[in-house]
Amino acid sequence: MKKFLALSFALALTFSTTVCAAETVVPTKDFPRMDTLSTNVEKALPEYTSNAVSEMDGVRDIPAIASASNLVTEGKETNATCIVDKVDVAAIRYAQNKAAEVGGTMLAVAELSAPGVNLVDAQVALTIEGVAAGDAVSVYKSVKGEWVAVDVVAVAENTVTIKFDSKGIYTVIK
Repeated sequence: MKKFLALSFALALTFSTTVCAAETVVPTKDFPRMDTLSTNVEKALPEYTSNAVSEMDGVRDIPAIASASNLVTEGKETNATCIVDKVDVAAIRYAQNKAAEVGGTMLAVAELSAPGVNLVDAQVALTIEGVAAGDAVSVYKSVKGEWVAVDVVAVAENTVTIKFDSKGIYTVIK
């Protein structure tokens, strides 16, 4: 019996394959496919692969905005990610007008979503270039054509953490 068991283990080890995590870097062979996917969502390839927005039509010198970490829901960090997408020029102008109205400067505007995630007590950390710890930062969400203030949980070096309750267009104003 021991010989049979030892032979079974030896065969299992010999003919089994190692399972490892997927690559985190996009392989060169996938560039054409990734480029097509990024074009379909109107993002540059680096924006698409890093879930960020770093350039927008009609806006110069806009800081990049990206999801900094996994979403926090119900007080616990999850493996869910907030998707950061570009908005159209009309939304950009609308956000710039809101910034002027409150006497600030628009740092970023993007559509944020988290498909399939229950956003109960959710928070998302956004990476935004040019934000320093302690900066006075306001975040607004467009709801039925009106800007509604969003709770800012924390402001750190290049990071703004906000309450995130639903998909929508968000603007960050400094």
